[in-house]
Amino acid sequence: MSLSGVILLARRFLGGTGRGRSRLVTAVVGVALSLIPLIVVQQIADGMISGIVTRFIEAGSYHLQAVARTLPDDESTPALLTQLRDIPGVRSARRERQGFGLIYSDTRRSGVTLRAVPAEFYDGDPAVRDTIEVRAGDFDLNDPDYAVLGAHIAARLDVGPGDEVRVLTVRPLGEGRMLPRVSRFTVSGVVSTGYRDLDQLWVFIPLERGLRIIPEETARDIIGFKVDDPFALPNPLFGRGVSGVLEAESRARMSRASGEIRRHVGSDWFVLDWYSLEQGRYVSFLTSRNLLSVVMAMIVVVAAINVSSALVLLVVEKEQEIAILRATGVDASSIGRTFIVAGLMIGVVGAAIGTAVGLLLAGNINEVLRGVETVISLFAGRSVDLFSSDFYLEEIPVSLRFVPALAAVFFTLVVALMSGLLPARRAARIEPDRILRHSV
Repeated sequence: MSLSGVILLARRFLGGTGRGRSRLVTAVVGVALSLIPLIVVQQIADGMISGIVTRFIEAGSYHLQAVARTLPDDESTPALLTQLRDIPGVRSARRERQGFGLIYSDTRRSGVTLRAVPAEFYDGDPAVRDTIEVRAGDFDLNDPDYAVLGAHIAARLDVGPGDEVRVLTVRPLGEGRMLPRVSRFTVSGVVSTGYRDLDQLWVFIPLERGLRIIPEETARDIIGFKVDDPFALPNPLFGRGVSGVLEAESRARMSRASGEIRRHVGSDWFVLDWYSLEQGRYVSFLTSRNLLSVVMAMIVVVAAINVSSALVLLVVEKEQEIAILRATGVDASSIGRTFIVAGLMIGVVGAAIGTAVGLLLAGNINEVLRGVETVISLFAGRSVDLFSSDFYLEEIPVSLRFVPALAAVFFTLVVALMSGLLPARRAARIEPDRILRHSV
């Protein structure tokens, strides 16, 4: 029997009525429902990882960091920065000093991470403006007495724009002695990246002031780089989604830029890329995503067992018709292929429905989550957050990726195809003489 004949026969078997048709509809719905969570998890996990990584590399760790092994020379550093900015592929190079301090208002206090950055840190970098939201005031560091606080710190101190805060830093003198220093600042703005684990201790101060008050002995002096294509730097998280030639060219260009940076800074600095700086965190993200995908894929496999069961029952119901077909000359292999194709048809319909619904839910996931939170809050009598901003983004970036969705569909179709193997074998072994003799 030709392939077209097999397909027509499979459609005829699947188009029955009564309880058999109900079982097949249930199998299709089962495939669709099993694929929906796999699609949604893929899209949400990728969006979450992309959103968090983007916030880290644009507002926190930079794309590349040159970390000073010894205290950098303030006189030669500006000339070095100029040379670094001229490297092909480098968008910007900025000096930053980081350290720790104790910030306090009239009533409260908290340990903080001090980030002494140039005044143009915010206004001069569109990517920073995209990832750091100004919640109150302005991101203004043009006055040496200004400070910009992370939203969590501002809330803890109960301060806002215009309020005065004091920062205590301590210089170690050796032999257990310490020299404390108190600096006064006026809050010019309150900011947030939408990811508290990143910015909950941030306090931005002007670079010149930071070089004076953050002790050299405990400071971390860095040069932060932004490059043309940070995701082309070595990392296992992101595929480029472009042709191999373009990907290779981009990776080669970023590799050359990284090498030039290392050559210019010399042995006084060591250079790390964004993935190396937070490797433990990113590996955790990748592992969690893969584990969730495997669990969701197992649900698809369970649904395929339901498809196989429905097809086995279909074979039992169609035994007499199969026997007649065999008696009229249809070979056993064609009968077997019919049920394999039937399993594939169920998979195709279920995958089409599941993919459409999954992508629809993933594309509107923030609205869906807010709706679910509202309903749960009404029944619980209190506000419920499904995704705490302590560990997740306040808003999930939605950017549908069709390659993972196609991979999920392909997996579903393969499993559906395999689900027809057992029914196909049973149908092919039907003996027409025995069935027709008993039906007389």
